[in-house]
Amino acid sequence: MNSKRQGIIEIIIATLIWGTLGIIVRSIELEAGTVVAYRSIIAAPIMVFLLLRQKHWVKSIKSGNYKLLMLSGIAIAIAWTAHFSAFKLTSIANTVTLLYTGPIYVAILAPLLLKEIREKKANLCLILSMLGILLIYNQGLGNELSNRGLLFGVLSGILFAFVIISTKILSKYYSSITIVGMHIIISALVLSPFLMVEQKMIIDNIILLLVLGLIHTALAEFLYIDGLVKISAQKAATISYIEPGSAIIYAIILLNEIPYELEIIGIGLIGLSNIILNVKSTDILKIRKR
Repeated sequence: MNSKRQGIIEIIIATLIWGTLGIIVRSIELEAGTVVAYRSIIAAPIMVFLLLRQKHWVKSIKSGNYKLLMLSGIAIAIAWTAHFSAFKLTSIANTVTLLYTGPIYVAILAPLLLKEIREKKANLCLILSMLGILLIYNQGLGNELSNRGLLFGVLSGILFAFVIISTKILSKYYSSITIVGMHIIISALVLSPFLMVEQKMIIDNIILLLVLGLIHTALAEFLYIDGLVKISAQKAATISYIEPGSAIIYAIILLNEIPYELEIIGIGLIGLSNIILNVKSTDILKIRKR
């Protein structure tokens, strides 16, 4: 198997694993912050082991943009907490779709923060995604818990965008393992107060917490990073949309959680905006020629 094909398979496996996050989080009878804290603390030793295999990694952290690295670690801790809170308060379809508004915000902010050329279609994508969010939100009006869940979902998307942008900057100074490892370690430290819960509650949920920490965090993150090295970032971003698609399918099959009409339209608009943003006309022409 060549390196490129292996990279594609690794990213597909990672996104399919992440697609089950909503089911796992819903099944754990703990607060979202506690779930994220244990997710991070369980995965942290593995990431520390991987970091220690890199020579002079402590020195490299100090010599790079370590302030931004710390800030992005805090941001991802809050983003994960908001994302998991949304899972518990609104539908899985809404939660994963709102998280994937992040790339739209990146397309708008990247020219300002990364000095990249802004594509004209980015503005159209932002309008479509905002309209999609309004339709999803309108479906949840009158339900206070659902509305809170939608707000957490939007917050996770905004913070996800910040993490993407900061990671692009940090990649000039650090390896992918260093960035992800420090994100997980910082997340564990930031959310450590959430670890103080009744021992019986942890014991009752320990299997799912181990699955979340070892499979959904350590393994899936490693597969995604390893795959990302072997294929282009654009291809990886396109494959990543397997995650929200699979998450919605899992929710329909396992939880009988079928989106309402306006939700379907809203989800469709956000999905369309991401397709417009990520798929280039040259790629479509190549497909048509085959």
